[in-house]
Amino acid sequence: MKKYLMTGIAAVAMCAAFTSCSHEIDQVSQEDLNKMAAEKVVNDYNQAFISAFGQPAANQTWGFGTTATRSYNVQGNLWHKPKPEGFNLEYDTPVTTEEKNMVFNYVNNPTQVETVEQISFTQYWVTQIWNGKNDENADGVKAPASISYRDQNGATTSVVGGGNMDQLRIKETADGDWVHCNNFNSANNTNYQEGGLGGRTLMISSGTYSFQCINSDGSHYSTKYIIVPGAKIHSSLKDFYYVCFDFEKGYTAEEQAAERSYGTCEIWKPQDNPDGGYWQKNENWNLPGFYKDANSAELKALLEAQKGTKVQNITFKGYQEGQHHFPGDGNYTDWIVRISPAKEISSSDYDGRIMAEDLSAQEFGDFDFNDVVFDYKLLGNQEAKIQLRAAGGTLELYVGGTRSDDWKTITGGQEVHDAFNHAPVNQMINTGVTTEPEPATFNVDCANNEPVNIKIWVKKNGVFHELTAHTGQPASKFRTACTTKWCDEYISISNPYPLFKNWVNDTNFTEWTTTQFNAIYADKNLENNTNAIKGGY
Repeated sequence: MKKYLMTGIAAVAMCAAFTSCSHEIDQVSQEDLNKMAAEKVVNDYNQAFISAFGQPAANQTWGFGTTATRSYNVQGNLWHKPKPEGFNLEYDTPVTTEEKNMVFNYVNNPTQVETVEQISFTQYWVTQIWNGKNDENADGVKAPASISYRDQNGATTSVVGGGNMDQLRIKETADGDWVHCNNFNSANNTNYQEGGLGGRTLMISSGTYSFQCINSDGSHYSTKYIIVPGAKIHSSLKDFYYVCFDFEKGYTAEEQAAERSYGTCEIWKPQDNPDGGYWQKNENWNLPGFYKDANSAELKALLEAQKGTKVQNITFKGYQEGQHHFPGDGNYTDWIVRISPAKEISSSDYDGRIMAEDLSAQEFGDFDFNDVVFDYKLLGNQEAKIQLRAAGGTLELYVGGTRSDDWKTITGGQEVHDAFNHAPVNQMINTGVTTEPEPATFNVDCANNEPVNIKIWVKKNGVFHELTAHTGQPASKFRTACTTKWCDEYISISNPYPLFKNWVNDTNFTEWTTTQFNAIYADKNLENNTNAIKGGY
């Protein structure tokens, strides 16, 4: 029986012993047992890793790094420049008059509009499509006529909705902040057009949880919008989403004051004794129609008349929120912007290669990091395209997917051996033992478009463990270039890459994959490996 299995049984026995010793201790749950077993497996792996390669550098991110700093209003001349100076991004289809016409005419017919609730992009373009204040934005169509509403005095006033909307704002996540999408003001963006009819802004490491704009007349934040998938409009627009706003008129500060203004003050409470009394704090007050300095003599006089006594220390807190003058007309053509994924330009079909170890190295000592090898391509919508290259492990292993609550199954991922012509789990593939053609590609979730978040799961002791790459800790996966060759079977990664250990300890050894590379240990010919040190240490 293998060491880690014995450890799991010992843990169960230990928990059972504790449970029987005292009625005060609840029976250990299966979830707790799973966590205890996982900690043991990971701790054994980490100890073996440190024994082989030393303690990882505190800033070692295993090739993944991060792009988690939000940015926007990026200069257009940086969009297509190679990294690190620029962003190396593809430019999606420029806005055309034909697109404006198709989008407007579709949205302008509310009976046909199909929508979605949210978009999942975190790196994306925001592009101006339509501004309802200007009838010349497209040929052959007209923006809705002026919108009429009643003001607080009952008088009818007319405006063009798009002419009273300002500041496109985006809420990145459910608990995130509202950020101003730079350059989108007055329901328009004329910056960075790059040949298109609409200006655009680049959002990086952001989010698309919710949208809003401001009524520039009353400073009312409006989230009255719909999201229309371009595919519902025309096949040529299938990669786009359109955020479409319906103008709603909110009260101005003066108009809200006409409804009711409020605050607190101190009032004088006289006693029976003509010379006695005291000041009572935190007395609430409400006055309709007042919109002036809280310290003014007029407000003091009004409050003393209302309270029937002297007042002091007046605090003005604001206005009671009035109802909208105009809640919208149900036509979402007042302001329309396009949201589309920002995709990186790559000289390769893939952005990088991930190599992983299935946590069994403490038993065999090989640390070959070929138990699964795959290339990935970030798709810009929190998804990644995966191309498997090798599966050198003999345990059930998935790329992508979600682990069940009992840790026994993976939903939505791809088992790597099965992807190679339904090979059995105990078959080593493309590492010098057996060779199979490359399997078909598949897509997986990639949270925040960070490749470190591509899930890898391996089954040990009947439950699935996640392979990780935490900064400054022993890693069970790392990222490298697509040109990096993976290790032959049965030997350590230190054989083809003698500087791997140096890189573990010092992130300045960035050329560890190309310097002192011993190709015979990564050529899938095991006959060349007789002089290799199995454990590499």
